This record gives sequence, structure tokens and C-alpha cells, in this order.
Amino acid sequence: MNNVISEKVDDYVRIRLSNGTANTLTTELLREVVLALDEAEISARGIMLCGGDKFFSNGVDLDWALKQSSSEMRALFLQLGGCILRLMESPLPIVGVAKGHAIGGALAMLLACDYRYAGTGRVLLGKPEILLGVPNPYFGDQLLRFIATDFVASDMIYTGKLVPSEDAVALHLLHDIGEKSVIEDVAFKKLLALCDLAPVAFAESKRMRVGNFCADVRNQMSARVARQVEIWNSDGAQKRLRAAAKRLSR
Repeated sequence: MNNVISEKVDDYVRIRLSNGTANTLTTELLREVVLALDEAEISARGIMLCGGDKFFSNGVDLDWALKQSSSEMRALFLQLGGCILRLMESPLPIVGVAKGHAIGGALAMLLACDYRYAGTGRVLLGKPEILLGVPNPYFGDQLLRFIATDFVASDMIYTGKLVPSEDAVALHLLHDIGEKSVIEDVAFKKLLALCDLAPVAFAESKRMRVGNFCADVRNQMSARVARQVEIWNSDGAQKRLRAAAKRLSR
């Protein structure tokens, strides 16, 4: 794997996004995350999903995405939605840790984890898609509402604002925060506690929690992604997306 590092220690697996400093999301990275989950579930008892020090992930790579065809963008959104469902439907406990910013689709990946932790000291979380002229993908929109309530999610989605990690616990985006130097250790202790639970009981409890949500997302995925790509390709969205890509490249 070139974009994901999977490390097994005893009965636990740490899956770390590793696609440059910004850890941007591409079809290949998402495919590798799913492969790492498949491998981990063969023998591991629990999983930790991590990113880098500066970025958990900065979301979709705009420079890359703007060069893709409509069919390739459709594949990207389907892959991202599938990866989020895969995280949510894993029978194993999954703890997510963002030592750096988690933006756009990356925040959805973090929210798909059973427990979520983040570093302090200007670590931002948000869904700024609307500022780029495109809606939040259906799976990301619904997941944010599922986790953080409709009130919180609507404010974040309609404004595109980024939330500091220090404020994110009260919004139910995170379970806890801590210094970047220790937050992965704190999260790992939680993972150990989850793994001490009866695995069959945990898996069934998780299934009851997310089953209806995942079924709805899966049922609507194809049509919603088709509309997402249609808006992505519109003149207004392309103008905003290219301007944003130019700003990010400076």
C-alpha cells in the first residue's frame, strides 16, 4: 500500500493515512483503507484510524479531482461513501484520532468511527463543501446529522465553518481531546477497553445502532452521487472549485 500504513501490534491494528502532508483523499487511498480494514478483521480485535500531525486529512485532493472525468468523480464519491459504510459496519471497535485538521470527506471518515479523539492547538474540523459551490455528499450530510444532531449539522453544513477541536466535544463531534503528543495513547486505552467487551455483543450492539442509517445511505447512494457529480460539473461549481484549488496551491 502506498497511501495507507497498516501496523499490527499484538491484537490491534493502526491504520494511518499517509498521502503527503495534507493526506488528501483519492480513489486509491480510499481503496487501500478498505483493504486494510479487510485484512485487520481477519485476526485483530480492534482498529485505530489515524492521520498525520498537521492533517488527519484535508479531504478530496482538488487538483487531482479537477482533472478527473465525470465517471471518475462518480467512482470517487462512491468509493468514499463505501469506505464510510465499511468503517461503520465493521464488527470490530474502531477508534479515530485526528492530531491534525479533518476537513470535508475526511471528517465523515472520522465520524464513522465508534469513538473519536483529536489533538488540541488549532485542530479544525468541518464540512466546507458549500463554500466551493457543491453540496455535502448525502452520506456525509446524513452522518453529521446522525452524530451531532440536525441543529449542529445544519449550521456547519450551511455555513461551511470550521470548528476548533476544543469546541467539538460539546457539539458531539468528538469524545475527547488532548495534547497531540499523547492523544493517540489516550485513544488506544479506550480501544483496549472496548476490546475487553464480549465481541459478539459489541458487534450486535453496533449493528443495531447503525443498521438503519447504513441501509438508507446504501439505498440512496447511486442517485445521490449522480446528482452530486452533476452539480460538481456545473459552471458555477467549477469556477469556485478552481479558485479554491489555486488558493491552496500558493
